[in-house]
Amino acid sequence: MYYTPENIEELSREDIDRVLAKAVFGRLGLAFENEAYVVPVWHRYDGQRIWFRIGKEGKTTTYLQANPQACFEVDELDDQGWRSVICYGTVTLSDSFDSKRELLRLSGTEAPSDEQLEQMKVFVCILTPDEMTGRKSRST
Repeated sequence: MYYTPENIEELSREDIDRVLAKAVFGRLGLAFENEAYVVPVWHRYDGQRIWFRIGKEGKTTTYLQANPQACFEVDELDDQGWRSVICYGTVTLSDSFDSKRELLRLSGTEAPSDEQLEQMKVFVCILTPDEMTGRKSRST
């Protein structure tokens, strides 16, 4: 089906929260020195913020350290049609034990010992949205 403005609807905030909570993977959009970069990330949504992890080194880390402004997108497709959510906000990076424990808790995983947390060479990223928008295909 070809989609036009007439057959696309806005999502309610409740629907936006549902799509974010249900999705497991999303796409993180970053920009640095006039170069855009989009990377898929596993994430969890706590009802207010989007949590994910990245390696301590790499392009994603370099970009976020230089410019913490980000865009995050998730979508779903089923027999009812499609839904898409885009969030704009600021990402904070943390390597604290508390942030690692919280991300593991959100994922349903029991937190390991402090020694094991220390060995996790990751940053926990927390995107706090300033703006969230959502669209869906209109039912016919």
